[in-house]
Parts: sequence; C-alpha cells; structure tokens
Amino acid sequence: MKDCLRGHQYSSERRFFSDPTTGYRITQLTDFPVSNAKFYFHINQFTPDSKTLVFRSTRSARFGQIDVFRVDTDGHNLIQLTDEDDVASPILSYSGKYLYYLRNGTLVRVDINTFEQDDICHGQAVAKSDGCSSLTIDDKYLYAEATLDNGHMAVLRYSTDGSGCEIVYECERQITHTQIEPYEGKLLAVQCHDPAWPDHNLFCMNSDGTNFHMLDLPFGNGHWMWVGDTKKLMTNRDSEHWGIVLWGEGDSAPHVVAKDLHYWHASCSMDGKWMVSDTNWPDDGLRIINVATEKVELVCRPGSTCSHPSWTHPHPSFSPDMKYVIYNSNATGVGHVYLAELPEELLARMAR
Repeated sequence: MKDCLRGHQYSSERRFFSDPTTGYRITQLTDFPVSNAKFYFHINQFTPDSKTLVFRSTRSARFGQIDVFRVDTDGHNLIQLTDEDDVASPILSYSGKYLYYLRNGTLVRVDINTFEQDDICHGQAVAKSDGCSSLTIDDKYLYAEATLDNGHMAVLRYSTDGSGCEIVYECERQITHTQIEPYEGKLLAVQCHDPAWPDHNLFCMNSDGTNFHMLDLPFGNGHWMWVGDTKKLMTNRDSEHWGIVLWGEGDSAPHVVAKDLHYWHASCSMDGKWMVSDTNWPDDGLRIINVATEKVELVCRPGSTCSHPSWTHPHPSFSPDMKYVIYNSNATGVGHVYLAELPEELLARMAR
C-alpha cells in the first residue's frame, strides 16, 4: 500500500518573466510536466490574505489521478492537499482554512495548514459527484451538481457543519455552473438547456429549489458569475453577439459593460467593481475591465492554444487584494498555472 502524500511538500517550480506586450511581471507557479490548472473562474481558490492559492494537478500521464495542491503566490510552499482517486468539485472556503471537495457524494474537508482530512456528510442517492461547487460567503452551505442513481441531474446542498445534505432541485436536463449568490445565500443560478428556449441557458431559483424560472439573458455563452453583492449576474455573449453584459431581475434590459472583443470566460472581483476575461476567435489576450468607467486594458497574452481541453482555457480570475490575475496556459506545451501582477498605476488609471 502506497504512503499517503497529503501534506507532502515539493520544491518550488516557479519561473519569472515579463509579458512581452505590457511588460507586466508574470510568475509561472507550476513546471512539472503534467496538466496543472486553476479552479474554474467563479470558484474561490485564494486565502483571504491573497498569499496562498490552491490548484488542480495530475501527477501522472494522461487520465492520471487529479489532486489538489496549495502554493504561495511567491511560488514557495508547494504542498499536496489530497491523495485519492475521486476528488470532485473542489473549492476553498472563503475563510481560507479548508479545502472542500466531493467523493462519490460525500463532502470531504481538508485543513490546508494541518492537512487533517474529515468526511463531513454524505448525499443520498448520488451516483456521481461532478461539475462545479459553490459556497455561501459564511462557508455554512455548499451547493454542488451531481448525477443521481436514477440518472437525473440534481443540485445538492451540504451543511458544512455536518448536519446533513439535501436535494434542492432535480431534473432530467444537464445542469452545470451551479452558483449560489454568496452574500445572502438566497438565490441559486444554474445553466441548463431547454429546447423551448434555444437562445437562453441561465435559470434561477430560490436556495431551496422553489420558483425555478428562466432568466431573460439571451445569447449567453454559458460563462457567467454573480457580481459582488449586487444580486446581478454578468455573462459573456456568444460568438455572434460579442460583449459582456450585466443583468439583475427587474432590469428592463441587460447593460453592456464591454464590447468590440469576443470575451470568452469573464470573472469579477469580490466587490464587483472589476472584471477580467480571456478572449478567443480571435485571441486578443486577457483584458481587465473597470465596471464603473467601462475602461478596458490588456493584462497579458497567455499564449495558450485555447483548444478543447479545459486546462488550455485561461479562465482568469482575481486575487482578493486585486494584486494578481491567475490564469492557465499551455504555452510551454503543458498546462500550467500563472500569476500576472497588476500594477497599482494601472488600476488607478482605469478608475479615473
């Protein structure tokens, strides 16, 4: 029986360089020749002090086991947090203390400092845990997608104190990108496709699964996120309707925040004042957007192939202190995790 590698520390793999277009400092955090990738763009992966982050890595060849590692933003303290075959839907608590993930329907918690692992609670009738997970800002409830024993898709709500798990919504359609509005925890949004509404894919419900309804956001490409504590959603438009729009229930029409480029995967800062997005068809690099002024500037050019495997998609997101944009790139031929440092002067200029 192999030794458990949870808590094992590795040598730093960091590399430093400057983006050739903007000159901004880039840190490559991973360099081991297997697929490494940040969490999906709307999933928390930073500690609140922005000093440490978690990421996914396969430590063997194709179809190898996927585990979660932590590393400091300076590239030091590269430590393995999980060591098992089924690590699904990982997310870091907003407190920065715990990594949560699902194993065959069981919510698992790992202390990222002591590496103690606990099974918290089990979701009944779960055949497979898959897709995204989402936490309320107080870390009390985790929502996640799952395939049930009956073949239906479902959204499950886990209590992180171990008091239980319940199915809040179940259907025969595919459900993806589940996100709870984090600050009040009363609204739950998901992506699914209804043949009756081919141009719409975002749906909303109460956190208990009631009042399921379509959101009037046509032509979204399925990449979206709650915007701070505004109760509004941001979504990228598909390839025929370039741009990023904001929308909240009760708004008369979506508000176009950015246009003229094909923004692909966009995310926002915790306060909802900033967005960052990769671009594709054509690839015009990572762009930062100030929501109030609607100014747009280039951060860097990741050089990724932006091809079918998701770890070739940059999927950028901010650190809580707005010092970094974290992104994926396979510019070296292998998927790695990078940090682009945001100059204070850039943020000040864009806010004016």
